Amino acid sequence: MMVADDSYVIVRISDDSVLLQSSHSRPHQITTFSSDEFDELGNIFAAVLTSKKLFSFPENEKSITVFEHTVDVDESTLRHKRPADNESTYKIITLKELGQLQNHIQPSISRHVLQLYLQHYHDSRIKRRLLRGTSGSNVDSYTLRPKPKVIFFDCDDCLYFDNWNIAGHLTTKIEDHCQEAFDLPNGRAYQLYKEHGTCLRGLMAEGHIDRECSKSIDGFLDKVHDLPIHQLLLPDDKLRQIILAIDPSIRKFVFTASVRHHAERCLQALGIDDLFDGIIDVKDCNFETKHSISSFHIAMKKAGVVNVEECVFLDDSLTNMYAASQVGWRSVLVGTTGRDCGKRVTSEHAEIEIDRIHDMEKILPEIFIHKE
Repeated sequence: MMVADDSYVIVRISDDSVLLQSSHSRPHQITTFSSDEFDELGNIFAAVLTSKKLFSFPENEKSITVFEHTVDVDESTLRHKRPADNESTYKIITLKELGQLQNHIQPSISRHVLQLYLQHYHDSRIKRRLLRGTSGSNVDSYTLRPKPKVIFFDCDDCLYFDNWNIAGHLTTKIEDHCQEAFDLPNGRAYQLYKEHGTCLRGLMAEGHIDRECSKSIDGFLDKVHDLPIHQLLLPDDKLRQIILAIDPSIRKFVFTASVRHHAERCLQALGIDDLFDGIIDVKDCNFETKHSISSFHIAMKKAGVVNVEECVFLDDSLTNMYAASQVGWRSVLVGTTGRDCGKRVTSEHAEIEIDRIHDMEKILPEIFIHKE
């Protein structure tokens, strides 16, 4: 098979085809291959993975789970069986053993080897950070990640970037209102935002607004978000096309520490308001911010997802990256320049960091549907 040539790299895998990219020619596709051909592909790329020394063999264990099959190990025999229905833990056997196992494991093992190769290839290319506490992208155990079921997008300074122009307008509106309504000194409102995640939470904490008084809360939120968003944001057709290319089986939510009507106006101005399954705002989260892990659990419940590793999160806040990592979400930092410092910022809790939301197609290829 031509795929034995080291110049070929797998770029996509489906049930009955593997798309290959050659450094010497345009992409071409192998289709409807036999199980023997699939096994050959598996062996080729198993060798590649082995050479990268990604795995270690659990010598003290009598059985190991290899993708979808449990293999009982003793000194002389290898027997495979389907895992019990309630088993969901996946471990990886040392891939240098895979050649010996090929005759004892069903051919579907090769498909998983190819998928693992593809995942590792992309992770290496984009320099995905290995973290602890997840089954995939884990510094302790690199395995196949589950397919995302939900993507959560922050709104302000994430779905759009306007050099913090709208953020500046919001800060001014909040400062002016806090000085007029609560007699706070200049700059105190922004301090409350930095200390509590939102100025509103700070006002509640200091007793300026009654948490139980919805009229006061709504009045504050309406007043400070009264901005001509359609004059400040322009439609973003490129972003629209990127979101449209996301696998339609993956649900998409805007997860914002702001209020729903502000996020709705931003999405309308950008021309993407029809592309999301819903908006989860500060009211939905009982006025908790994304600094609190409770807001992430509320977001999961509203999105109808249970497994934290099936959640992908894009946000511009370093603090939110930390909170998301504590929950176990896969997180992407959007924006690598700090608003206050003007210098490059980074988060050790984010798997990946990108400058703009438009770069997401490069770093999350697994969530996109590409037409040939």
